[in-house]
Amino acid sequence: MLYMNNSQSRFSRINIFLSSLRQRKLHQQEHADVCVIGSGAGGAVVAKELAEAGLSVIVLEAGENHDPTTFGSYEPEMLRRLFWDSGLRRTRDNAIVISQGKGVGGSTVHNLCYATRPTQALLYKWGVPEIWPHFNQVEQILGVTQIQETDVNGLNAVIRRGCEAMRWRGRLQRHNRGECPTCGAQCLFGCPVSKAVQSDSRGTGKQSMAVTYMPLALAAGAKLYSNCMAERIHVEKGSVTSVSARLPSGRLEVRSKIVVLAAGAINSPQLWLKSRLPNLNRRVGKNLHLHPAVFVGGVFNETIDGHLGIPQSYYIDQFLDMKRLPDSGYLLMPAFGSQMIVAASLPGFGEDHRELMERYRHIAALLVLLHDRTTGRVSVNYQGAPNIAYRLRRSDRNVLVEGIINAARLLFAAGATEILMPYTQHFPIKTEADLDIIRQRGIVPNDIMLASSHPQGTLRMGENPNRAVVNLSGESHAVKGLFVADASLFPTSIGVPPTLTIAALATHVAGQIIESGIV
Repeated sequence: MLYMNNSQSRFSRINIFLSSLRQRKLHQQEHADVCVIGSGAGGAVVAKELAEAGLSVIVLEAGENHDPTTFGSYEPEMLRRLFWDSGLRRTRDNAIVISQGKGVGGSTVHNLCYATRPTQALLYKWGVPEIWPHFNQVEQILGVTQIQETDVNGLNAVIRRGCEAMRWRGRLQRHNRGECPTCGAQCLFGCPVSKAVQSDSRGTGKQSMAVTYMPLALAAGAKLYSNCMAERIHVEKGSVTSVSARLPSGRLEVRSKIVVLAAGAINSPQLWLKSRLPNLNRRVGKNLHLHPAVFVGGVFNETIDGHLGIPQSYYIDQFLDMKRLPDSGYLLMPAFGSQMIVAASLPGFGEDHRELMERYRHIAALLVLLHDRTTGRVSVNYQGAPNIAYRLRRSDRNVLVEGIINAARLLFAAGATEILMPYTQHFPIKTEADLDIIRQRGIVPNDIMLASSHPQGTLRMGENPNRAVVNLSGESHAVKGLFVADASLFPTSIGVPPTLTIAALATHVAGQIIESGIV
Protein backbone atom coordinates (compact mmCIF):
# COMPACT_ATOMS: atom_id res chain seq x y z
CA MET A 1 0.00 0.00 0.00
CA LEU A 2 1.40 3.39 -1.05
CA TYR A 3 1.73 5.74 1.90
CA MET A 4 1.16 9.46 1.24
CA ASN A 5 1.77 12.11 3.90
CA ASN A 6 -0.31 15.27 4.23
CA SER A 7 2.17 17.36 2.27
CA GLN A 8 2.24 14.88 -0.64
CA SER A 9 -1.54 14.58 -0.57
CA ARG A 10 -1.93 18.34 -0.72
CA PHE A 11 0.60 18.51 -3.58
CA SER A 12 -1.30 15.79 -5.46
CA ARG A 13 -4.60 17.65 -5.09
CA ILE A 14 -2.97 20.83 -6.41
CA ASN A 15 -1.64 18.93 -9.44
CA ILE A 16 -5.08 17.49 -10.14
CA PHE A 17 -6.61 20.98 -9.87
CA LEU A 18 -4.00 22.52 -12.21
CA SER A 19 -4.44 19.65 -14.64
CA SER A 20 -8.17 20.29 -14.62
CA LEU A 21 -7.58 23.97 -15.39
CA ARG A 22 -5.26 23.04 -18.26
CA GLN A 23 -7.88 20.69 -19.64
CA ARG A 24 -10.47 23.44 -19.56
CA LYS A 25 -8.06 25.75 -21.35
CA LEU A 26 -7.10 23.14 -23.89
CA HIS A 27 -10.67 22.22 -24.79
CA GLN A 28 -12.84 25.28 -25.23
CA GLN A 29 -16.32 24.99 -26.66
CA GLU A 30 -18.48 27.73 -28.13
CA HIS A 31 -22.02 27.82 -29.51
CA ALA A 32 -23.20 30.23 -32.20
CA ASP A 33 -25.74 30.50 -34.99
CA VAL A 34 -22.94 30.96 -37.54
CA CYS A 35 -19.23 30.13 -37.63
CA VAL A 36 -17.31 32.12 -40.26
CA ILE A 37 -13.88 30.82 -41.29
CA GLY A 38 -11.75 33.71 -42.54
CA SER A 39 -11.93 37.47 -42.06
CA GLY A 40 -10.96 38.90 -45.43
CA ALA A 41 -13.00 40.46 -48.23
CA GLY A 42 -15.70 37.79 -47.82
CA GLY A 43 -15.61 36.65 -44.21
CA ALA A 44 -15.60 40.11 -42.63
CA VAL A 45 -18.58 41.14 -44.75
CA VAL A 46 -20.64 38.06 -43.89
CA ALA A 47 -19.83 38.47 -40.20
CA LYS A 48 -20.94 42.11 -40.19
CA GLU A 49 -24.16 41.50 -42.12
CA LEU A 50 -25.23 38.51 -40.02
CA ALA A 51 -24.31 40.05 -36.68
CA GLU A 52 -26.26 43.20 -37.53
CA ALA A 53 -29.23 40.97 -38.41
CA GLY A 54 -29.18 39.63 -34.86
CA LEU A 55 -27.47 36.26 -35.39
CA SER A 56 -24.72 35.11 -33.05
CA VAL A 57 -21.51 34.93 -35.07
CA ILE A 58 -18.04 33.56 -34.32
CA VAL A 59 -15.18 34.34 -36.72
CA LEU A 60 -12.10 32.12 -36.87
CA GLU A 61 -8.97 33.70 -38.36
CA ALA A 62 -5.74 31.73 -38.77
CA GLY A 63 -3.53 34.82 -38.67
CA GLU A 64 -2.92 37.68 -36.28
CA ASN A 65 -5.17 40.56 -35.35
CA HIS A 66 -2.66 43.20 -36.38
CA ASP A 67 -2.16 46.61 -34.85
CA PRO A 68 -1.57 48.81 -37.93
CA THR A 69 0.92 50.97 -36.04
CA THR A 70 3.26 47.94 -35.90
CA PHE A 71 3.49 47.63 -39.68
CA GLY A 72 7.02 48.36 -40.85
CA SER A 73 9.22 48.15 -43.92
CA TYR A 74 11.45 45.23 -42.89
CA GLU A 75 10.34 42.87 -45.62
CA PRO A 76 11.16 39.44 -44.09
CA GLU A 77 9.18 40.25 -40.94
CA MET A 78 6.18 41.66 -42.80
CA LEU A 79 6.09 38.79 -45.28
CA ARG A 80 6.02 36.36 -42.35
CA ARG A 81 3.28 38.28 -40.55
CA LEU A 82 0.98 39.15 -43.45
CA PHE A 83 1.25 36.30 -45.96
CA TRP A 84 0.65 32.57 -46.03
CA ASP A 85 3.95 30.70 -46.24
CA SER A 86 5.77 34.05 -45.82
CA GLY A 87 4.75 35.01 -49.35
CA LEU A 88 6.35 31.91 -50.86
CA ARG A 89 3.26 29.79 -51.53
CA ARG A 90 3.77 28.22 -54.96
CA THR A 91 2.22 25.97 -57.53
CA ARG A 92 3.35 22.36 -57.49
CA ASP A 93 5.95 22.93 -60.22
CA ASN A 94 7.28 26.09 -58.48
CA ALA A 95 6.44 28.12 -61.59
CA ILE A 96 4.02 30.61 -59.99
CA VAL A 97 4.31 32.37 -56.62
CA ILE A 98 0.89 32.95 -55.03
CA SER A 99 0.50 35.83 -52.56
CA GLN A 100 -2.34 35.40 -50.07
CA GLY A 101 -3.00 37.47 -46.99
CA LYS A 102 -3.01 35.89 -43.54
CA GLY A 103 -4.48 37.81 -40.62
CA VAL A 104 -7.59 39.79 -39.76
CA GLY A 105 -8.56 41.56 -42.98
CA GLY A 106 -6.94 38.91 -45.19
CA SER A 107 -5.45 40.17 -48.45
CA THR A 108 -7.16 43.55 -48.07
CA VAL A 109 -4.41 44.44 -45.57
CA HIS A 110 -1.64 44.19 -48.17
CA ASN A 111 -3.40 44.80 -51.48
CA LEU A 112 -2.96 48.08 -53.34
CA CYS A 113 -6.59 49.23 -53.14
CA TYR A 114 -7.86 49.13 -56.71
CA ALA A 115 -11.65 49.35 -56.24
CA THR A 116 -12.87 47.89 -59.52
CA ARG A 117 -16.31 46.60 -60.42
CA PRO A 118 -16.82 43.73 -62.87
CA THR A 119 -19.09 44.23 -65.85
CA GLN A 120 -22.79 43.62 -65.38
CA ALA A 121 -22.58 41.24 -68.35
CA LEU A 122 -20.22 39.02 -66.36
CA LEU A 123 -22.61 38.94 -63.41
CA TYR A 124 -25.42 37.88 -65.77
CA LYS A 125 -23.15 35.15 -67.12
CA TRP A 126 -22.50 33.98 -63.56
CA GLY A 127 -26.22 34.03 -62.78
CA VAL A 128 -26.09 36.68 -60.05
CA PRO A 129 -27.02 40.04 -61.62
CA GLU A 130 -28.94 40.86 -58.44
CA ILE A 131 -25.71 41.56 -56.55
CA TRP A 132 -25.10 44.78 -58.54
CA PRO A 133 -26.84 47.05 -55.97
CA HIS A 134 -24.63 45.61 -53.21
CA PHE A 135 -21.61 47.34 -54.73
CA ASN A 136 -22.98 50.72 -53.63
CA GLN A 137 -23.10 49.64 -49.99
CA VAL A 138 -19.67 48.00 -50.13
CA GLU A 139 -18.10 51.09 -51.68
CA GLN A 140 -19.68 53.35 -49.07
CA ILE A 141 -18.35 51.29 -46.15
CA LEU A 142 -14.89 50.99 -47.72
CA GLY A 143 -14.78 54.72 -48.47
CA VAL A 144 -14.21 54.23 -52.21
CA THR A 145 -13.34 57.46 -54.04
CA GLN A 146 -11.92 58.53 -57.38
CA ILE A 147 -8.14 58.87 -57.42
CA GLN A 148 -7.20 62.50 -58.04
CA GLU A 149 -4.56 63.99 -60.33
CA THR A 150 -2.60 65.08 -57.28
CA ASP A 151 -2.35 61.40 -56.23
CA VAL A 152 -0.48 60.32 -59.38
CA ASN A 153 3.15 59.53 -58.57
CA GLY A 154 6.14 59.41 -60.90
CA LEU A 155 5.58 55.76 -61.83
CA ASN A 156 1.94 56.15 -62.79
CA ALA A 157 2.63 59.42 -64.64
CA VAL A 158 5.21 57.65 -66.82
CA ILE A 159 2.83 54.75 -67.52
CA ARG A 160 0.05 57.17 -68.47
CA ARG A 161 2.46 59.06 -70.73
CA GLY A 162 3.27 55.87 -72.58
CA CYS A 163 -0.39 54.87 -72.81
CA GLU A 164 -1.35 58.23 -74.31
CA ALA A 165 1.55 58.05 -76.76
CA MET A 166 0.24 54.64 -77.92
CA ARG A 167 -3.33 56.02 -77.99
CA TRP A 168 -4.55 53.13 -75.88
CA ARG A 169 -7.45 53.11 -73.44
CA GLY A 170 -6.45 53.80 -69.86
CA ARG A 171 -7.84 55.68 -66.90
CA LEU A 172 -7.35 56.82 -63.35
CA GLN A 173 -8.94 54.29 -61.05
CA ARG A 174 -10.98 54.42 -57.86
CA HIS A 175 -9.54 53.22 -54.56
CA ASN A 176 -10.50 52.49 -50.97
CA ARG A 177 -8.19 54.89 -49.15
CA GLY A 178 -8.87 57.77 -46.84
CA GLU A 179 -6.43 60.63 -46.41
CA CYS A 180 -3.21 59.00 -47.58
CA PRO A 181 0.28 59.99 -46.38
CA THR A 182 1.64 58.22 -49.50
CA CYS A 183 3.95 55.76 -47.79
CA GLY A 184 4.68 54.24 -51.18
CA ALA A 185 6.34 50.82 -51.15
CA GLN A 186 5.18 50.35 -47.53
CA CYS A 187 1.63 49.86 -48.90
CA LEU A 188 2.34 46.23 -49.78
CA PHE A 189 3.23 45.49 -46.16
CA GLY A 190 0.16 47.00 -44.52
CA CYS A 191 -0.82 50.59 -43.88
CA PRO A 192 0.56 51.96 -40.58
CA VAL A 193 -2.00 54.80 -40.49
CA SER A 194 -5.06 52.72 -41.38
CA LYS A 195 -8.13 54.11 -39.65
CA ALA A 196 -11.74 53.68 -40.68
CA VAL A 197 -14.08 56.35 -42.00
CA GLN A 198 -15.88 58.10 -39.14
CA SER A 199 -19.12 60.06 -39.29
CA ASP A 200 -17.13 63.29 -39.09
CA SER A 201 -14.06 62.37 -41.15
CA ARG A 202 -12.92 60.59 -44.27
CA GLY A 203 -10.67 58.15 -42.46
CA THR A 204 -6.96 57.72 -43.04
CA GLY A 205 -4.90 55.29 -45.06
CA LYS A 206 -5.98 51.97 -46.47
CA GLN A 207 -9.60 51.04 -45.75
CA SER A 208 -9.04 47.31 -45.35
CA MET A 209 -11.59 44.90 -43.91
CA ALA A 210 -9.58 44.99 -40.68
CA VAL A 211 -10.56 48.62 -40.01
CA THR A 212 -13.98 48.72 -41.71
CA TYR A 213 -16.18 45.62 -41.78
CA MET A 214 -14.59 43.68 -38.90
CA PRO A 215 -15.00 46.47 -36.32
CA LEU A 216 -18.63 46.83 -37.45
CA ALA A 217 -19.13 43.08 -37.01
CA LEU A 218 -17.63 43.15 -33.52
CA ALA A 219 -19.70 46.19 -32.56
CA ALA A 220 -22.81 44.24 -33.58
CA GLY A 221 -21.87 41.36 -31.28
CA ALA A 222 -19.71 39.05 -33.40
CA LYS A 223 -16.84 37.30 -31.62
CA LEU A 224 -13.39 36.98 -33.19
CA TYR A 225 -10.74 34.32 -32.55
CA SER A 226 -7.44 35.27 -34.22
CA ASN A 227 -4.43 32.93 -34.42
CA CYS A 228 -7.08 30.22 -34.69
CA MET A 229 -6.62 27.59 -37.40
CA ALA A 230 -9.80 25.83 -38.46
CA GLU A 231 -8.89 22.17 -38.96
CA ARG A 232 -12.11 20.30 -39.60
CA ILE A 233 -15.75 20.91 -40.43
CA HIS A 234 -18.05 18.26 -38.98
CA VAL A 235 -21.22 17.00 -40.65
CA GLU A 236 -23.98 14.75 -39.36
CA LYS A 237 -26.93 13.49 -41.42
CA GLY A 238 -26.13 15.86 -44.27
CA SER A 239 -25.90 19.05 -42.17
CA VAL A 240 -22.99 20.91 -40.62
CA THR A 241 -22.73 20.63 -36.85
CA SER A 242 -19.43 22.14 -35.75
CA VAL A 243 -15.91 23.30 -36.55
CA SER A 244 -12.77 22.07 -34.81
CA ALA A 245 -9.92 24.57 -34.59
CA ARG A 246 -6.51 24.98 -33.04
CA LEU A 247 -5.56 27.89 -30.79
CA PRO A 248 -2.08 28.67 -29.38
CA SER A 249 -3.45 27.53 -26.02
CA GLY A 250 -5.15 24.36 -27.22
CA ARG A 251 -8.34 23.30 -28.98
CA LEU A 252 -11.58 25.08 -29.83
CA GLU A 253 -14.87 23.58 -30.96
CA VAL A 254 -17.57 25.85 -32.34
CA ARG A 255 -21.00 24.25 -32.60
CA SER A 256 -23.24 25.97 -35.15
CA LYS A 257 -25.95 25.17 -37.66
CA ILE A 258 -24.26 27.30 -40.33
CA VAL A 259 -20.60 27.39 -41.36
CA VAL A 260 -19.35 29.96 -43.87
CA LEU A 261 -16.10 29.12 -45.66
CA ALA A 262 -14.32 32.39 -46.47
CA ALA A 263 -10.68 31.35 -46.19
CA GLY A 264 -9.73 32.09 -49.80
CA ALA A 265 -9.65 30.05 -52.98
CA ILE A 266 -6.73 27.89 -51.81
CA ASN A 267 -7.55 27.37 -48.13
CA SER A 268 -11.31 26.95 -48.49
CA PRO A 269 -11.13 23.88 -50.77
CA GLN A 270 -8.19 22.62 -48.72
CA LEU A 271 -10.32 22.62 -45.56
CA TRP A 272 -13.25 21.05 -47.43
CA LEU A 273 -11.06 18.19 -48.66
CA LYS A 274 -9.19 17.84 -45.37
CA SER A 275 -12.57 17.55 -43.59
CA ARG A 276 -13.61 14.83 -46.06
CA LEU A 277 -16.85 16.62 -46.83
CA PRO A 278 -19.00 15.24 -49.67
CA ASN A 279 -17.45 15.77 -53.10
CA LEU A 280 -19.84 13.74 -55.21
CA ASN A 281 -19.20 15.56 -58.49
CA ARG A 282 -15.45 15.77 -57.81
CA ARG A 283 -15.50 19.53 -58.49
CA VAL A 284 -14.11 20.66 -55.14
CA GLY A 285 -10.74 22.34 -55.72
CA LYS A 286 -11.07 22.36 -59.51
CA ASN A 287 -11.67 25.39 -61.77
CA LEU A 288 -8.73 27.27 -60.21
CA HIS A 289 -7.95 30.56 -61.95
CA LEU A 290 -4.92 32.59 -60.88
CA HIS A 291 -4.70 35.82 -62.92
CA PRO A 292 -1.00 35.02 -63.58
CA ALA A 293 1.05 38.20 -63.86
CA VAL A 294 4.51 39.12 -65.10
CA PHE A 295 6.70 42.14 -64.32
CA VAL A 296 8.06 44.14 -67.29
CA GLY A 297 10.39 47.01 -66.39
CA GLY A 298 11.75 49.97 -68.26
CA VAL A 299 14.96 51.86 -67.47
CA PHE A 300 14.71 55.64 -67.90
CA ASN A 301 17.21 58.49 -67.87
CA GLU A 302 14.88 60.49 -65.63
CA THR A 303 14.37 59.70 -61.95
CA ILE A 304 11.05 57.88 -61.45
CA ASP A 305 11.12 57.03 -57.72
CA GLY A 306 8.33 54.49 -58.15
CA HIS A 307 8.64 53.51 -54.49
CA LEU A 308 7.21 56.88 -53.42
CA GLY A 309 3.54 57.86 -53.48
CA ILE A 310 0.42 55.78 -54.16
CA PRO A 311 1.71 52.66 -55.97
CA GLN A 312 -1.20 52.15 -58.38
CA SER A 313 -3.52 54.91 -59.55
CA TYR A 314 -3.81 54.23 -63.30
CA TYR A 315 -4.49 51.15 -65.36
CA ILE A 316 -4.85 50.18 -69.00
CA ASP A 317 -7.72 47.97 -70.18
CA GLN A 318 -7.10 48.37 -73.91
CA PHE A 319 -6.63 44.61 -74.20
CA LEU A 320 -9.50 43.50 -71.97
CA ASP A 321 -12.81 43.47 -73.86
CA MET A 322 -15.32 41.65 -71.66
CA LYS A 323 -18.09 42.05 -74.26
CA ARG A 324 -16.27 40.86 -77.37
CA LEU A 325 -13.86 38.38 -75.71
CA PRO A 326 -15.31 37.70 -72.24
CA ASP A 327 -12.85 34.89 -71.42
CA SER A 328 -9.55 36.34 -72.59
CA GLY A 329 -7.31 39.39 -72.52
CA TYR A 330 -5.16 41.17 -69.96
CA LEU A 331 -4.71 44.36 -67.96
CA LEU A 332 -1.57 46.49 -67.87
CA MET A 333 -1.04 47.86 -64.36
CA PRO A 334 1.78 50.01 -62.93
CA ALA A 335 3.92 47.98 -60.55
CA PHE A 336 6.80 48.67 -58.23
CA GLY A 337 7.81 47.93 -54.66
CA SER A 338 10.47 47.93 -52.00
CA GLN A 339 14.04 47.12 -52.95
CA MET A 340 13.65 43.48 -51.94
CA ILE A 341 10.49 43.03 -54.01
CA VAL A 342 12.04 44.69 -57.06
CA ALA A 343 15.25 42.70 -56.63
CA ALA A 344 13.24 39.47 -56.64
CA SER A 345 11.47 40.57 -59.83
CA LEU A 346 14.50 41.63 -61.88
CA PRO A 347 16.35 39.22 -64.17
CA GLY A 348 19.97 38.19 -63.94
CA PHE A 349 22.41 37.18 -61.22
CA GLY A 350 25.50 38.49 -59.46
CA GLU A 351 27.21 41.58 -60.87
CA ASP A 352 24.65 41.85 -63.66
CA HIS A 353 21.80 41.94 -61.15
CA ARG A 354 23.62 44.42 -58.90
CA GLU A 355 24.01 46.85 -61.80
CA LEU A 356 20.28 46.67 -62.49
CA MET A 357 19.50 47.39 -58.84
CA GLU A 358 21.73 50.47 -58.97
CA ARG A 359 19.14 51.88 -61.40
CA TYR A 360 16.28 51.23 -58.95
CA ARG A 361 15.16 54.89 -58.87
CA HIS A 362 15.12 55.02 -62.69
CA ILE A 363 12.90 51.97 -63.27
CA ALA A 364 9.19 52.06 -64.12
CA ALA A 365 7.38 48.76 -64.46
CA LEU A 366 4.12 47.24 -65.57
CA LEU A 367 2.31 44.10 -64.52
CA VAL A 368 0.71 42.14 -67.32
CA LEU A 369 -2.26 40.59 -65.50
CA LEU A 370 -3.79 37.73 -67.48
CA HIS A 371 -7.55 37.08 -67.60
CA ASP A 372 -6.87 33.35 -67.76
CA ARG A 373 -8.83 30.58 -69.44
CA THR A 374 -6.52 28.00 -67.91
CA THR A 375 -7.94 26.11 -64.97
CA GLY A 376 -5.93 24.34 -62.31
CA ARG A 377 -6.71 22.35 -59.21
CA VAL A 378 -6.24 22.48 -55.44
CA SER A 379 -5.87 19.12 -53.70
CA VAL A 380 -4.33 18.11 -50.37
CA ASN A 381 -1.26 16.03 -49.67
CA TYR A 382 -0.92 13.32 -47.02
CA GLN A 383 -0.33 16.00 -44.38
CA GLY A 384 -3.44 17.93 -45.38
CA ALA A 385 -1.45 20.82 -46.89
CA PRO A 386 -2.61 22.37 -50.19
CA ASN A 387 -1.21 21.01 -53.43
CA ILE A 388 -1.71 23.55 -56.24
CA ALA A 389 -1.56 22.27 -59.82
CA TYR A 390 -1.71 24.88 -62.59
CA ARG A 391 -0.08 24.89 -66.01
CA LEU A 392 -0.85 27.59 -68.57
CA ARG A 393 -2.57 26.36 -71.71
CA ARG A 394 -1.07 27.38 -75.05
CA SER A 395 -3.67 30.06 -75.84
CA ASP A 396 -2.98 31.80 -72.52
CA ARG A 397 0.77 31.58 -73.06
CA ASN A 398 0.32 33.29 -76.42
CA VAL A 399 -1.80 36.06 -74.88
CA LEU A 400 0.81 36.57 -72.16
CA VAL A 401 3.58 36.90 -74.76
CA GLU A 402 1.49 39.53 -76.54
CA GLY A 403 1.02 41.33 -73.23
CA ILE A 404 4.76 41.35 -72.49
CA ILE A 405 5.49 42.79 -75.93
CA ASN A 406 2.82 45.48 -75.61
CA ALA A 407 4.05 46.41 -72.14
CA ALA A 408 7.53 46.87 -73.60
CA ARG A 409 6.16 48.96 -76.47
CA LEU A 410 4.39 51.23 -73.99
CA LEU A 411 7.55 51.68 -71.94
CA PHE A 412 9.54 52.54 -75.06
CA ALA A 413 6.83 55.07 -76.01
CA ALA A 414 7.17 56.60 -72.53
CA GLY A 415 10.92 57.06 -73.06
CA ALA A 416 12.57 53.90 -71.72
CA THR A 417 16.11 53.25 -72.95
CA GLU A 418 16.07 49.55 -72.08
CA ILE A 419 13.41 46.97 -71.23
CA LEU A 420 13.86 44.46 -68.40
CA MET A 421 12.11 41.23 -69.24
CA PRO A 422 10.58 38.82 -66.68
CA TYR A 423 12.96 35.98 -67.51
CA THR A 424 15.51 34.53 -65.12
CA GLN A 425 18.27 35.40 -67.59
CA HIS A 426 18.96 39.06 -68.34
CA PHE A 427 19.21 39.92 -72.01
CA PRO A 428 19.15 43.51 -73.31
CA ILE A 429 16.07 44.81 -75.14
CA LYS A 430 17.11 48.21 -76.51
CA THR A 431 14.69 48.65 -79.44
CA GLU A 432 11.31 47.32 -80.55
CA ALA A 433 13.13 45.19 -83.12
CA ASP A 434 14.65 43.23 -80.23
CA LEU A 435 11.18 42.14 -79.10
CA ASP A 436 11.13 39.28 -81.61
CA ILE A 437 13.21 37.31 -79.12
CA ILE A 438 10.18 37.25 -76.79
CA ARG A 439 8.07 35.54 -79.45
CA GLN A 440 10.85 33.02 -80.00
CA ARG A 441 11.39 32.39 -76.31
CA GLY A 442 7.71 32.22 -75.35
CA ILE A 443 6.49 31.18 -71.90
CA VAL A 444 8.28 28.22 -70.32
CA PRO A 445 7.64 27.31 -66.66
CA ASN A 446 10.48 28.39 -64.35
CA ASP A 447 12.18 30.31 -67.18
CA ILE A 448 9.86 33.25 -66.57
CA MET A 449 8.85 34.81 -63.25
CA LEU A 450 5.08 34.45 -62.79
CA ALA A 451 3.10 35.66 -59.78
CA SER A 452 -0.52 35.56 -58.64
CA SER A 453 -2.49 37.56 -56.09
CA HIS A 454 -6.01 36.59 -57.19
CA PRO A 455 -6.69 32.83 -56.86
CA GLN A 456 -10.36 32.14 -57.52
CA GLY A 457 -12.98 29.65 -58.68
CA THR A 458 -12.25 26.48 -56.68
CA LEU A 459 -15.74 26.07 -55.14
CA ARG A 460 -17.63 27.46 -58.08
CA MET A 461 -21.26 28.48 -57.79
CA GLY A 462 -24.03 27.39 -60.14
CA GLU A 463 -27.45 25.80 -60.09
CA ASN A 464 -26.33 22.58 -61.80
CA PRO A 465 -25.08 20.25 -59.02
CA ASN A 466 -23.15 18.21 -61.58
CA ARG A 467 -20.99 21.19 -62.50
CA ALA A 468 -20.94 23.41 -59.42
CA VAL A 469 -20.03 22.93 -55.76
CA VAL A 470 -22.49 25.46 -54.31
CA ASN A 471 -25.73 26.99 -55.56
CA LEU A 472 -26.27 30.65 -56.40
CA SER A 473 -27.08 31.34 -52.75
CA GLY A 474 -23.58 30.15 -51.85
CA GLU A 475 -24.85 26.99 -50.10
CA SER A 476 -23.31 23.60 -50.76
CA HIS A 477 -25.27 21.30 -53.05
CA ALA A 478 -24.25 18.40 -50.79
CA VAL A 479 -24.22 19.75 -47.21
CA LYS A 480 -27.01 21.74 -45.61
CA GLY A 481 -25.83 24.83 -43.76
CA LEU A 482 -22.40 24.97 -45.42
CA PHE A 483 -21.92 28.23 -47.33
CA VAL A 484 -19.02 29.78 -49.25
CA ALA A 485 -18.32 33.53 -49.36
CA ASP A 486 -14.97 34.22 -51.01
CA ALA A 487 -13.37 34.20 -54.48
CA SER A 488 -13.79 30.41 -54.57
CA LEU A 489 -17.35 31.14 -55.77
CA PHE A 490 -16.31 32.65 -59.12
CA PRO A 491 -17.45 30.41 -62.02
CA THR A 492 -14.84 31.98 -64.34
CA SER A 493 -11.85 34.26 -64.08
CA ILE A 494 -13.10 37.74 -63.23
CA GLY A 495 -10.42 39.60 -65.20
CA VAL A 496 -10.15 42.58 -62.82
CA PRO A 497 -9.05 43.06 -59.19
CA PRO A 498 -11.65 41.06 -57.21
CA THR A 499 -12.05 42.75 -53.80
CA LEU A 500 -15.32 44.60 -54.46
CA THR A 501 -16.87 41.58 -56.17
CA ILE A 502 -15.99 39.25 -53.29
CA ALA A 503 -17.54 41.72 -50.84
CA ALA A 504 -20.70 42.15 -52.94
CA LEU A 505 -21.09 38.37 -53.27
CA ALA A 506 -20.56 37.97 -49.52
CA THR A 507 -23.32 40.52 -48.89
CA HIS A 508 -25.56 38.45 -51.15
CA VAL A 509 -24.65 35.19 -49.36
CA ALA A 510 -25.37 36.78 -45.98
CA GLY A 511 -28.81 37.80 -47.21
CA GLN A 512 -29.48 34.27 -48.43
CA ILE A 513 -28.45 32.84 -45.04
CA ILE A 514 -30.89 35.16 -43.28
CA GLU A 515 -33.69 34.15 -45.66
CA SER A 516 -32.87 30.42 -45.45
CA GLY A 517 -34.48 30.00 -42.04
CA ILE A 518 -31.82 27.51 -40.96
CA VAL A 519 -31.31 29.55 -37.77
